[in-house]
Amino acid sequence: MDSEMTASIAFFASARSGLGHLQRIGNIGAALRACGYDGHLSLLCNAEADAVDLMTFDRVIVTPREQMSKVAGESGTTLAVSDMMIVPGIKHVGKHRVLILRETPAERLHRFFGGESCWNHVLVPNPSDHWRPPVDLMPPERVHPVGWIARRNCPRQRNDERIGVLLATGGGGTAETRASLYPMLSQILRLARGRTRFLVHQAVGPRARGEVLDEADALLDPGSRLDLLFRRADVVISTAGYNSVLELAGTDTPTLLVAIPRSYDDQQARVRQWGPRLGHGVEPGEEQAAANWLAEHVARPKRRSPVDLGPDGSVAAAKILCRLA
Repeated sequence: MDSEMTASIAFFASARSGLGHLQRIGNIGAALRACGYDGHLSLLCNAEADAVDLMTFDRVIVTPREQMSKVAGESGTTLAVSDMMIVPGIKHVGKHRVLILRETPAERLHRFFGGESCWNHVLVPNPSDHWRPPVDLMPPERVHPVGWIARRNCPRQRNDERIGVLLATGGGGTAETRASLYPMLSQILRLARGRTRFLVHQAVGPRARGEVLDEADALLDPGSRLDLLFRRADVVISTAGYNSVLELAGTDTPTLLVAIPRSYDDQQARVRQWGPRLGHGVEPGEEQAAANWLAEHVARPKRRSPVDLGPDGSVAAAKILCRLA
């Protein structure tokens, strides 16, 4: 770090495509402060981020993506960190530029390594034996698989109030994804209720846009702490987003995972990988098997073993960013 220049790290992320990017950045920001980083921390995003705890940041700036590089450059940024966001002009911001790149389908990777590619380093938020970008896109010595980055959850606690079946879909994504997701969930719930009776609590946060499943009996607003509801539930039905899966992993709650199509995320692959570890993964056209699993776990509740996620990836990421800032 240049002794004559105050370190200033600027993170860039979308607040429109779900809260996962912001949660991950919030975890890294907290780890930066915990490891002794005393420089400036800012977050630039394209929509309000009030559903995520970002208290460790000095400034949260809401600005169009096209203006982010200009704003960051004028504020003296020394290190630019993008969480899977293509930011025009970012190659002119700071001394170093870091891309946080979650596992991405091969046909989508060119978006991050095309004309605006300027990354000095890539942080991959998963263990080294899980996934990394091909060597022809980025030299291996500049790719850092840091481990899973997510809030660490725990099994149900003695004083936790039980909430039965919890449905957590994040609002079902876009109108198009809801159009395919909600009918499938309705069918699974109707089939399961044909075998046993149960109530469904749907977690409805700021992303739900009022879209509630007809089969839901009650609504819960978890704010930024959906992770606490995960461990209280007898069974969780959840889409297979990166953060949701990892926050569920640390619980002992049986989970039914379903996929929704995402631009940079293969949720069906994640369902196949994590479904057997967390409970059951729904395959296309196999709603009856999912309903049978759900009915069985409602009728005969049984907790599962938590999944060990290994060392906290936000700590490793923070140490790398401290060196670069």
